[in-house]
Amino acid sequence: MTTVMAGTPRVVAVVQARMGSSRLPGKMLAELDGAPLVDHALHRLMMLRRTGELDAVVLATSNEAADDPLAAHVAERWPDVTLVRGQEQRVLLRFVDAIQRTAADVVVRVTGDCPVINLNGIRQMLLAQQQQGADIVNYRPGFEYVDKGVEVVAAAALQALARDSTLTAHDAEHVTSAFYRSPQHYRIAYIDSDPDLRRGDLRLTVDTPADLAFFRALADKCPNGLMNTPLPEVIAILAGCPELPAINADSGRKSALHEPVRIGFRCDGGASLGMGHVVGCLRLARLLADELGWGAEFLVYEEPGVRELIQSEGFAVEQLPSGQSVAHDFRRLIEKASESDWSAVVMNFDRQGLENRQGMFADIRKAGLPLVFMDNPLPPGCYESDLLINALPHPDYPGYDPGHHPNCLDGLEYFLRPNEVPGDEKLETNHGSGPRILVAMGGGNLNGLTQRVLEAFAESGVGGFVDIVVGLAAPAGTVQQLQQSLERLNLCGEVSVNVSDLPRRMRMADIGLSALGLTTYEMAALELPTVIVANSPFNAEVAAGYCRQYSGARLVGFWPSVTVAEIASAVRDAMSLNSSADFDERDGKSADRVVGIGKDEIVQAFRDLMTNKGVKQ
Repeated sequence: MTTVMAGTPRVVAVVQARMGSSRLPGKMLAELDGAPLVDHALHRLMMLRRTGELDAVVLATSNEAADDPLAAHVAERWPDVTLVRGQEQRVLLRFVDAIQRTAADVVVRVTGDCPVINLNGIRQMLLAQQQQGADIVNYRPGFEYVDKGVEVVAAAALQALARDSTLTAHDAEHVTSAFYRSPQHYRIAYIDSDPDLRRGDLRLTVDTPADLAFFRALADKCPNGLMNTPLPEVIAILAGCPELPAINADSGRKSALHEPVRIGFRCDGGASLGMGHVVGCLRLARLLADELGWGAEFLVYEEPGVRELIQSEGFAVEQLPSGQSVAHDFRRLIEKASESDWSAVVMNFDRQGLENRQGMFADIRKAGLPLVFMDNPLPPGCYESDLLINALPHPDYPGYDPGHHPNCLDGLEYFLRPNEVPGDEKLETNHGSGPRILVAMGGGNLNGLTQRVLEAFAESGVGGFVDIVVGLAAPAGTVQQLQQSLERLNLCGEVSVNVSDLPRRMRMADIGLSALGLTTYEMAALELPTVIVANSPFNAEVAAGYCRQYSGARLVGFWPSVTVAEIASAVRDAMSLNSSADFDERDGKSADRVVGIGKDEIVQAFRDLMTNKGVKQ
């Protein structure tokens, strides 16, 4: 470990850049707002050089012939920039050479394909490095950051890393990734970014033609030119031009590799499937980020609302074209795992998705990826997993026995984050007297089930306040249609879209109505009496088993085969159940409900998985 250096350290920025991009060949000299791409990074860093905050700037590229034009441009256009060339794949050695050439004490590592470098972020990292004597400084793991591509490293730590006999070719290429996997050997400092920069919906790096098109369109919106527009102003411009981020939204992510562990999540959601599989993975990803500082990345099929939901949590997401083959799905997953240095992959699918992928699971293991299943423990594939988290009370699949899996966790509590579980107090509503009914029939409001349930609620004569929740996958116009239904049926209520406080709303409610899925299981976890109008024959079968496990649920049936009167009767029955002694206290102690131990067991299970697989944490 390094110590705080006496006197004023010599600070050098090293920009790593090369021409050999597979997706955008020659990108470092591609024109952007009247200058080559590489000039944008160098221009901003030279601003720090002129203020004395940097002592030198280095451009580190390879000694391959393809990079000769880049080296020639820098030598001619930037005479004050030191040029270092070395092996193409052993980028770390270029940094060591730069340290020796410039007598650097501290290195600001910069990737040349990020044209809007955050100078204030560099200043904050330099301050943290000096104050804490850290070997390396970066933003806190667990989020995607707009201003990626920058970190601050002690020169001595880089030199020591280059001498490490256990260094892999991957580590030599990615320069600093080994630091984060060995916190016991290196002093790592994390800083908190500006909250406005902690988001996953903006891609401010150039790897693809779409990225270049995005920045060219952005430059047209910058009155003083892109080079002279600080990052906060760039964010403000993009806020006023929401069409611009869509230009390169499908270009994937730029992995910063600054977490000790990065977990890949392969799941799907949408109007017909619902968002439960995605939401369950998001909760797990956030738990691992908050408790362990691990990173996460999502690979999903392209469906309305899915990208926005994942990015709202600050995670990266790549969408696969809808309708592509499972074989292509598998190939991209393995490629993505390598590109982003995944330590494991979590899979969360419905039954059909699992049946279509039964042959993939063993191949994932053969590729060296630890495999985690969430939900739907369908044999034989579920036994290929290293860890199984089965929180859904589905009917037992033939051949499934949790006792036969060496690492199986069961229980409804696994769905809820610790900060989502309400306290014991009875939450009050501001909507007057009478019962409160939560209607959550699926994020996409498939088949207009919510309107049908509202008609049944009006017929039930229960009265009170109706809290209607729909998701991002709901078709355009859904909210307006539901509001019109409330008025037409003379019901008191409101419609909310993509809420983040659903467990709190459940705690406020007296009964819930659901089509089955994640929301229904959360209702059981919080002991909310529930009426289920299933949105598919399979879910009707699942709901029958669910009701046998949880006596607070009432299944009406598969929606085309039930009448409004039958739903209304079930609502009245649920209200009667709500007032009974069994559910007055909502203490979560129903004898027939299987409940997991909670977040601590999951965190420890993932720690053990990484340890057993030899992954440094």
